[in-house]
Amino acid sequence: MRSTFTLAVFISLLATTADAQVWLELGLKGMMGFTGFYNKNIVDDSRHDSQLGLATSVGGVAAINIGEYHGLNIEALGATHHQSFTFRDNDGNNNAINMEWKSTDVYLLYRWYRDNGAFLEIGPKVTYIREAQQSYGTDWAKVTDEYADKYYSLAFGVGGFVSTSEVLTVKTGLRAEYALTDLISEKGQADGYPSPYAGFENYTETRPFRVGLYMEVTFGVGGIAQSMCGRRGFIFGTRYK
Repeated sequence: MRSTFTLAVFISLLATTADAQVWLELGLKGMMGFTGFYNKNIVDDSRHDSQLGLATSVGGVAAINIGEYHGLNIEALGATHHQSFTFRDNDGNNNAINMEWKSTDVYLLYRWYRDNGAFLEIGPKVTYIREAQQSYGTDWAKVTDEYADKYYSLAFGVGGFVSTSEVLTVKTGLRAEYALTDLISEKGQADGYPSPYAGFENYTETRPFRVGLYMEVTFGVGGIAQSMCGRRGFIFGTRYK
């Protein structure tokens, strides 16, 4: 009840600061795409051969639309990230290294909508790592302590409307993300992760990146708008008609 009241007050404040309709949508989102990371030591090392991995996400979204052209998306997605590469040891054997971390990804994105239904989005993302494991060859180990509790990224995307109605809105888009902070914890840095077997003299940061396609289905809860009688008040539904 308290959170609902706070949200209503927030929407009302937005409406009073600008002569614009303010609408709230709630819904579900799924995303899938390629992932990887940049680590200078690994990139510059001829013994390593990196490959793109797969990342999947699913969760909830709250969209606050301000007028016809502006909006804020707040998203909380449960994600699984996979990354693979190989390492050639002194005996000439290629050893497979696999990394997997499960996380909760929280986004706060500004969206700029156009009349044709297309939009741009940009904003920060925080990844909270829940669990991490890594393999060398066929040996898997839980390495959650070697990975950071969280890392920050910048997200940018483009998208558009697939269908709209008085109740539901379906959007799809393409999003790219790049980490601004290190994937590895202080303990992991001291232990030489993500490549403790390589024996690099100096530590370099590991910055994950991701490019993925997503689909978003939202339900128009309602918002503050001008009614037929000219007064502003809460109206149920969606502004997309």
